[in-house]
Amino acid sequence: MRKQNVVETEPLLYIVQPKAMRAAAHMQETFMWTSRTQQEEEGNSNDERGGEEEPTEFFAKKEFQAMALDERLAFLAELPGHLPPLKCQFVMKDKSYEGILKKCTATELTIADEQGNETVIGRAQLLAVTMIGFVQ
Repeated sequence: MRKQNVVETEPLLYIVQPKAMRAAAHMQETFMWTSRTQQEEEGNSNDERGGEEEPTEFFAKKEFQAMALDERLAFLAELPGHLPPLKCQFVMKDKSYEGILKKCTATELTIADEQGNETVIGRAQLLAVTMIGFVQ
C-alpha cells in the first residue's frame, strides 16, 4: 500500500452558529396555602356561598366499574363537557342495547345508537351498564 501525502486545506464552507444564550426562567417565589378547616373558621363555608353544592365529588373518586347502577346512570347523564360521549352497553333481562345515553329519568332511559335512532327502555328492566368507549 502506498501512503498518500495528507495536505491540510481550509474548509470550503463555513457555517455560522450562534452562541446559545441561557434562558432566564421566571419562577414562582411564594406560595400561600390554607386548609379547608381554616377556610371554614374564617367563614367561607358552603352556607355563606349561597348554598351551592360542590360538583359531584363522588364521581371523581370512584371508578366507573365500582359505581352502583344508579350512580353510573347519573354519571352518564351528567357527563362533563370536556369529554366526548361515552358508548355503553345497556343490559336488560332479554336484550342488550349499545349506544349513548341521551336522557335518563326515574322510569325510562333514552338511548341513541350509532345511526342516531333513539330507543326508549324502562328503567326497571335494566340490569347493568358497561362502558364500551368514547365515540369519535
